[in-house]
Amino acid sequence: MSVSIDEAANITGVPIRKLRYWEEKWIINSVDEGPNKTRKFDYYEIKKIILIHELMVEGYTLEKSAGKVAPRIETLQRAFDKMEEQQKSEEA
Repeated sequence: MSVSIDEAANITGVPIRKLRYWEEKWIINSVDEGPNKTRKFDYYEIKKIILIHELMVEGYTLEKSAGKVAPRIETLQRAFDKMEEQQKSEEA
């Protein structure tokens, strides 16, 4: 599931302009849905945006915030991948 940049801004409280800037800096990545498509963000990117925003509110820079969040997102991704693998093996 993915949401548009407008929806991502509404969900996270981070303005669209800031989301575009973060994407320009490769801090966040939109889901690739082909040329001329609207930016879309998946669950992991929404989570990343929220965590980065929280750290910035606490006073961290964008770069420091992104660095602190990256390992957390990787841990989430591994956990969900593991759950998906277990579910597939149970269905087989």
